[in-house]
Amino acid sequence: MTRTDDLGRPLTLALPARRIVSLSPATTENLFAVGAGSSVVGVTSACDFPKAAQNLPRIGDFTRPSYERIVSLKPDLLVFDSATVRKTEVDALASRLRVPVFVQCTRTVDDIPRHLEELAVLTGRTFSTKPLREALKPRTRTGPRPRVFIEISRSPLYAVGPGSFIDDLIQRAGGQNAVTTGGPFPQLTPEQLAALKPDVYIIATTPGVKEAPPLVTTPKVGRIPADLLFRPTPRLAQAFGALHQILAAK
Repeated sequence: MTRTDDLGRPLTLALPARRIVSLSPATTENLFAVGAGSSVVGVTSACDFPKAAQNLPRIGDFTRPSYERIVSLKPDLLVFDSATVRKTEVDALASRLRVPVFVQCTRTVDDIPRHLEELAVLTGRTFSTKPLREALKPRTRTGPRPRVFIEISRSPLYAVGPGSFIDDLIQRAGGQNAVTTGGPFPQLTPEQLAALKPDVYIIATTPGVKEAPPLVTTPKVGRIPADLLFRPTPRLAQAFGALHQILAAK
């Protein structure tokens, strides 16, 4: 089979992949979602869902993987999701490891079901994305759209910007992104945030991590688990429902 990844790189496999190393948490989750969890032989240190993935061999962090560890796992395919990786970096990785690499770049919500379908094909599985597509359909809204600020991290301060799948999610949920410049994940100063004057401030929560209050006073504050909001997987439907509920609340 021959497929082309999101960087325009052709991938040819004689057979469906049977030994896969996943280099991103979203890819790991999506491989399990399409029924290919048994083909995953290695994951990153950040891959924590589903629970079965926690027992798999670790190849280190996405930005600094152990090449020796990857080679020892004898993969026939490496897969990962990244909106910022460059083609030259991926080509260098494939050349060094002598293993095919398939890259998925999630930039819109519609990319998620497409990526799941691609993973199903690459692993010889059958998977229907119809329920997910239905769950992620844009919600209707009457009246003005609230300006939404989604905090990615506090120190340094990073936010969701234009051109990201979460920016698309905000639009679908009935809002508009308060951040309109700087790329998908811009870094801001507290003064820049204050000047945005968002109507809704979304805090991405992490279990066991103490939550800090919003950096600015807004009419409405919402909280959504980070792993639901920031990972382009089927669980994004839960984040979408939570975001829509926050925006629709009086």
